[in-house]
Amino acid sequence: MGILMWIGIVLLFIFIICVIVVAAFSFYVSSPSMYNATAYNSKVSNQYYRQDGKVVFVRNGNFFQIGGKEIEGADSDTFEVIDQSYAKDINNVYFNGKSVVGASPSSVKFVKSELNANSANSGYLISNDKVFCYGDVIEGAEPTTFVYLHGLYSMDKDYLYYYIDIKIPLKLTPAAISNANEHYIRHKEQVIYQGQVISNEANSFKIISDEYSTDTFHIYSYGEIVEEMVPDGFTIISPYYRKDKNQAYYFNTPILKSDPNTFKVLNDTISKDQRNLYYRGNVVENKKPSEVSRSDADELEKMWKWDSLHLDATTVILVPSDDIEKITNDFYVYNNEVYGRNKKLENVKPEDVIVLDLSESAFVRISNQVFYHGTAMNGADPESFTIISDRFSKDANHVYWREHRLVDTEPSTFKYDDNLYADENEAGEYCLKVAEY
Repeated sequence: MGILMWIGIVLLFIFIICVIVVAAFSFYVSSPSMYNATAYNSKVSNQYYRQDGKVVFVRNGNFFQIGGKEIEGADSDTFEVIDQSYAKDINNVYFNGKSVVGASPSSVKFVKSELNANSANSGYLISNDKVFCYGDVIEGAEPTTFVYLHGLYSMDKDYLYYYIDIKIPLKLTPAAISNANEHYIRHKEQVIYQGQVISNEANSFKIISDEYSTDTFHIYSYGEIVEEMVPDGFTIISPYYRKDKNQAYYFNTPILKSDPNTFKVLNDTISKDQRNLYYRGNVVENKKPSEVSRSDADELEKMWKWDSLHLDATTVILVPSDDIEKITNDFYVYNNEVYGRNKKLENVKPEDVIVLDLSESAFVRISNQVFYHGTAMNGADPESFTIISDRFSKDANHVYWREHRLVDTEPSTFKYDDNLYADENEAGEYCLKVAEY
């Protein structure tokens, strides 16, 4: 035991020495002095340097990994740093090494801050009677009353701004929301998240976590209403599971038939209640909850030993992985029955599944139906079906891109090229496009 202890101590010592050596080497190769570079004002910014009579911008000062880029036309003798990202010389104002169009170096001032926020390095600057955010002008912003709030929020006497392209008529001076991050702001009765009004119930709005918030009527996930989820009884059980008074959820997807009062998380994959066992939020058909303990659940979580096959969209069976035969990434065989990604294929035998492109296994024919990566290509004629590429195919009547029928292309005249693709129009139809490189 003593020998093992000493071996452990020696190995730990060697590890610590290696860490110190790597850290020292990294510091050395990242040092500006190695590149004959000197920071203009290292206390204000580590991104602007004078090097051999030139002005060089280095993002975050990391010479070794990124390297410096000369600022074309910058005057090294009159160059000075304004904050971490902004700088100026006798000719121009710069943001992250690029000239700020419309800004004048003779009229530069910081934007005042509100909400007790720190305006230094906020990305906002006033110059030449214009307001700039991250080097871009906020069109129409009134500079004499303009103030920075927090995050990407700012305001003048008439509008609340989010970055440069969203402005909301000002009703009242905006306020911070308790425990909220910089994506949120309160504007009278409105709650705004990333520039979008998400709630008109500011008085009842509360932050639950970095992801979740709530008001009287809704639960929000990153500012989006989570359908079916209700505030009453809402609880974050684990990083993967939540519940409310009605049911449990796998992330934000309802676990159908679940009982929130008896719901229990066994691990990240397996959960159960008095009614069912669940695998990633799906009901497990072939195992009872009373049969599965926490240690059993840890075994079932081992993906190299166990796998799930869908009977339908919300119901699965758990079976040994070695007992599953893979036809393609989308079709499987178990007990001589065929399963797709989201359902069991009734009355289909393994020999009925014909892979049409053995190299990619993207196109499959089952009886009179053609599939692309497991999705049915509705209307495709299996008798005249021909594969053109890994994404394009055709039959006697139509050309297809992936599983979608193209409405503007005739199979008799279609000529394939590598830069072709398709896109959906406003009517939900797919049309041929040419990629521009």
